Amino acid sequence: MRIRKDKRIFERIEGELAVRYSPQGSDREFCATTRNISGGGLRMSLLKKLSPGTVLDLEIFKYNTNIKARCRGKIIWVWDTSIDKESDHLFEAGIQFINGHLFYIGRLIGYLEGEHKSL
Repeated sequence: MRIRKDKRIFERIEGELAVRYSPQGSDREFCATTRNISGGGLRMSLLKKLSPGTVLDLEIFKYNTNIKARCRGKIIWVWDTSIDKESDHLFEAGIQFINGHLFYIGRLIGYLEGEHKSL
């Protein structure tokens, strides 16, 4: 398991969780996966480029479990990351939780930590 310690309040845990997200004010919904997550936010791929400051309604969950969290997040940074040279682009983004339910987010993080310990 790789745990990164930056000058942050929360440790980031690398791993994939499913994310359903919808930009506020939009009726469109997209699906993605996390790259890492912490008690303060997450890093994930966006299927459509959105601007920093955009607020997202998020549902984060682990497939085939009842472990999930619903919250809102604000895009802090975005950059282009190509999937491959001949295909579409994904946009990597850092999302800060703005009303995260830490208990449920903590359960998801605990699941990722437990998954890595069993490897």
